[in-house]
Amino acid sequence: MEKNQVEPPKANILVVDDTPDNLRLLSTMLTQMGYEIRRVINGQTAVKTAQAAPPDLILLDIMMPDMNGYEVCQRLKASEKTRDIPVIFISALNEVLDKVKAFAVGGVDYITKPFSEEEVFARVENNLTIRRLQKQLTEQNILLQQEIRVSEAAQRGRQRAESVLRLSQFYLDRFRESIFFIDSESRFIYVNEAACSNLGYSREQLLNMGIHDIDPNFPETNWRSHWQDVSNRGGFTLQSSHLTQDGRNVDVEVTINYLNFKDQEYLCANVRYITNAERKK
Repeated sequence: MEKNQVEPPKANILVVDDTPDNLRLLSTMLTQMGYEIRRVINGQTAVKTAQAAPPDLILLDIMMPDMNGYEVCQRLKASEKTRDIPVIFISALNEVLDKVKAFAVGGVDYITKPFSEEEVFARVENNLTIRRLQKQLTEQNILLQQEIRVSEAAQRGRQRAESVLRLSQFYLDRFRESIFFIDSESRFIYVNEAACSNLGYSREQLLNMGIHDIDPNFPETNWRSHWQDVSNRGGFTLQSSHLTQDGRNVDVEVTINYLNFKDQEYLCANVRYITNAERKK
């Protein structure tokens, strides 16, 4: 297949901000990154636009007249048609309470103004990756259930499930970010190729390890509470450091989301490695 035929389809992003300069800046930035952008300047229009043609992701300003970003997000999450769209809040507000409220109403991430192009790109790409993964696993789960219902033998059902998981691995190995599936005992049950490359371990080695083997700063006693937090609120992002196979500590930003696949519960960790330039900032 020729290179110009393997380009993935562009994601559709809805940008909501009552300041025209911010709209132009974000639109230009994201368009150059290959995304299709729609722009609106108030909350009422944002809700109507999202209902009429749901985007893949929404960048939402908090401080807007008439209907602020929190209210917009609550309305979107109350509708079956728009409740699964990831919402990234953008705001000049930088207090912990503001961020807590953003996550409490259903936001998946938070960017503080003034923002950098690298940060916007990383957070947008991370959350779109998670969203694509969730949709793919949901579709595969539906297909699996349909196949199992018509199957006369449990063994044949298990074989089909294994085939779907192999397809999932092929799909996830195409991502540049490290992706880990983690079970309730904090063990890795799936890692993609990028995770192996970034940490220097083979896939077989990582599948015999757990989160505490690569993140010594993560107390084992906290895993259950984090599992419950993610299950209840849908996900969160944290900064930490990961230990590579050759003993180096690398700074990372980890976005953790809850997934349910074939009646099994997992946490999906999407890892972005923090560059030296970002660390200096």
